[in-house]
Amino acid sequence: MGTPNDGVPIDAHDRISASRLSNAKCQIRKLRTAVFLPLVTFRLAEAEALNRSAIADINALRSQCAGQRRSNQNGWHSNLDFFGRPEASFVRLRSFISDAIRQATRQISPGFAFDACSIQAEGWINVNGRGAYNAPHDHPGWAWSGTYYVACLSSRENRSGMIEFLDPRTGVRAVTVEGANCFASKVAIAPEPGMLILFPSFLRHWVYPNEEDADRISIAFNARFVAARTPTIPAPV
Repeated sequence: MGTPNDGVPIDAHDRISASRLSNAKCQIRKLRTAVFLPLVTFRLAEAEALNRSAIADINALRSQCAGQRRSNQNGWHSNLDFFGRPEASFVRLRSFISDAIRQATRQISPGFAFDACSIQAEGWINVNGRGAYNAPHDHPGWAWSGTYYVACLSSRENRSGMIEFLDPRTGVRAVTVEGANCFASKVAIAPEPGMLILFPSFLRHWVYPNEEDADRISIAFNARFVAARTPTIPAPV
């Protein structure tokens, strides 16, 4: 909002009351989205049983792999080989991720030529213990990025483990219309086990510190479409 001294005031006789809006001479013809940033969420129906298997497979992998340092601060980040690993739970989750990418793409581009493209992807596992978090980052070189939540205890009271997306537009909060989401400079989501979130890879995001004793476990990935006939992740089963 501006200050009382900004701009030219609208006199009382120029204002249109809510009761008169329906009879106003100026009528809205179309409201379109000028800047569209999709955040697509999915829920895996078989999540409870599959997550138990995934936790066992992740713990076994973690005992064999020192991990990498990326955006993770104090947490464990696996190698980028999730889409090539043989564990049964990973294979099933890859199918879910593949299906989600296709569904989300169809929503934003109904005529997309899937038969002319293959999906290229990379994926990794994040395990954030108490105090661990992920610093703000994005994923250049990809179209879709996403996260599937295997285990997490999120709280809206303390924001523990929440993922927050940062608006790439500059100055969006300089002057706002209160209550309008299009003026929000960030969006935070409290994840739940079995939830998958897809978003454009250029969208910067970060993860709040885990304030729980239980590990926050997620599987993150990047994906893009390439003109090839042999897919690098499987079609949904």
